[in-house]
Amino acid sequence: MDQLNEIPGDRTASRFAYAAAATGAVGVVTLGAMFAVEVPRGGPFVFGTITDATGAVFNVLVIPVILQVQRRVPPAPWTDPIKWITVSACAAGAASSALLVFKVLDFNSSTSISIASISLQALWFFLVHGRLRKVEGYPRKLSRLGRFIGGALLVGLPIAGAGYAAQSPDWLKTAVMGIGIALGAASWLAWPYWYFLAGRHLGHKVDLGAAAAPPQTAH
Repeated sequence: MDQLNEIPGDRTASRFAYAAAATGAVGVVTLGAMFAVEVPRGGPFVFGTITDATGAVFNVLVIPVILQVQRRVPPAPWTDPIKWITVSACAAGAASSALLVFKVLDFNSSTSISIASISLQALWFFLVHGRLRKVEGYPRKLSRLGRFIGGALLVGLPIAGAGYAAQSPDWLKTAVMGIGIALGAASWLAWPYWYFLAGRHLGHKVDLGAAAAPPQTAH
């Protein structure tokens, strides 16, 4: 496993990453439960409310991780703007989900803000990890997974939208939407796992296999 060179703030960011991973995993499970159980029945949306609440918490927890990872990105004219755009998107997504839970914001408005927030975070994943994959010492698994998360969502959302809006036979609409939804779902499922891996690397956990290897002795 690639080991990051430690910089100040890594271990604090690691704790936020683990918390984000756990919260995101709960959100994935409750979102699946909502579509499997509550949507066919038309409610009540208990799982849906839990999903919104975890989404608000998740968006807050990821901000310190994004800022810490960003410190390792080779600078370019766009890297600082994308950092603050992404952090702002996380804050907007958190506020939107929280306001929906407390019934201050309607579902359609909150959903639009959440999709925009997720899309901007996906753009951050894709662009930033395109640069980080060239950084010596940055874990290749993190950069590959980050690129996949960002790319799959950025491709999947437009495909699903095009399928929904297309004036075509139902079977074709369903097929196109299915491709887009599958890509988006794959990205969504991988999202918490990336934060779990980030937690391990930012926490500078020792490779236990390597640590357990017996010392070589001369004969």
